[in-house]
Amino acid sequence: MRVVRSASFTKVLLPILLAPFSAYAQEKTPETAQQVEKAIREVEKLAQKQIQENALPGLAIAVVFQDKVAYAEGFGVRDVNTKAPVDADTVFQLASLSKPIGSTVVAELVGERKIIWDSKLSALDPAFAMFDPWVTREITIRDMYAHRSGLPEHAGDLLEDLGFSRAEIIHRLRYQHPGSSFRSHFAYTNFGLTEAASAASKTYGLEWEEAAEQKLFKPLGMTSTSSRYADFVGRANKALGHVLVDGKWVQKFKRDAQAQSPAGGVSSSVNDVAKWMRLQLGNGKFDGKQIVDDNALAETHHPQMLTGFNPFTQMPTFYGLGWNVSYDQQGRLRLNHSGAFGLGAATYVNLVPNEQLGIVVLTNA
Repeated sequence: MRVVRSASFTKVLLPILLAPFSAYAQEKTPETAQQVEKAIREVEKLAQKQIQENALPGLAIAVVFQDKVAYAEGFGVRDVNTKAPVDADTVFQLASLSKPIGSTVVAELVGERKIIWDSKLSALDPAFAMFDPWVTREITIRDMYAHRSGLPEHAGDLLEDLGFSRAEIIHRLRYQHPGSSFRSHFAYTNFGLTEAASAASKTYGLEWEEAAEQKLFKPLGMTSTSSRYADFVGRANKALGHVLVDGKWVQKFKRDAQAQSPAGGVSSSVNDVAKWMRLQLGNGKFDGKQIVDDNALAETHHPQMLTGFNPFTQMPTFYGLGWNVSYDQQGRLRLNHSGAFGLGAATYVNLVPNEQLGIVVLTNA
C-alpha cells in the first residue's frame, strides 16, 4: 500500500479555500460587510465542493471581521470510520499554527514585566546550552522565536520521532553543530522555539502547558483548547488525522506532539481560534478587556528575519515572532501561519489587521 504524506494540503488545498478572501483583500478600498459576506459564501461553496470530491475527510472554517465572528462552520466527517460530522466546535490538532498562539502566551508573560523578548536563555534556564559557548551566553527568547539561532532546520525533530522526551531533546541541542552563524540565517526549528517558550514560563513558576491555559485559554474562554495531547485524546468531539492510502482516506496514525507543545502541540476548534483571532486583531483586547499587553503583542507582528520574496509581487517576506509577516501591494500588514502533520493535519490562519479581517481553516488530512 502506498501512503501519501498529506502536508501538501497546506500549499494546495488551503490556498484554494482562501482565494475569495485573497481577491477581496487586494481591493484598494477598505473591506465592507457585503464584500466579506460574498467571500464567505464563495468559500463555503469551495469547502462543500472539496468534501463532495473527497479531497479530504473534514474541515472547519471561521471568519472574524470587525471584532465579530462572521462565520464558523464544519464540513465533512471527523473520522471516516464513525462518519461523525465536523462542526464549529470540533477540536483539531493545530500543528504549527501552535506557534503564533504560543507567541501570544509569551507576549502576555512579557507584559507582566519579569521577562522581555530579549531575555537571555542563559539567565532564564542556566542548564540550557548550545554547541557554541558564546551563543549559549547570548541567545534570547527573540532569537528562538524568530528562528535565527544558527540551529539547522528542524533540529531535534528526528529525536522526537524516535520517542525522546522534550527535556531529552532540548538537552541534546548542545551537541548539534550549527547550520549557520548566529543570527545570520532563518532556519525553522521546532525545539529551539520550544526551549524559549519553556524558559519563559519557568520564570513564572509554571510549566508551559499551565502557562498557556492560565494566561490565554482561560481568559479568552477557549474551553476546547489545550497544549496537552492527553486533553485532545480525551475530547469526544475531535477530528482524527487521515492519510491517503491507495486513493482512499484512512484513519491510521496518531500524532502525539507533546514534546514540542509550544511549537506544534495545541489542539482547538475554529470557534475557539476565532476568539484568539479577535484578540490578535484587537491589539490584545478581548470583549473590552486587555488580556495581553499591546506593545508586547505588537512585537510578534514585526519583521525579524528575511525569509524570501513573494513570487507574484516580488515583495520581501519575513518571519516575526511566531508569525509569517508580509505586506501586500497596498502596503497593508499580512500575518499568517500554516501547520501540517504528515500523519493527518493541515491548518492555516491569515490576518489582515488593517481591515480587522481574519480566517482560519483546520483540516484532518
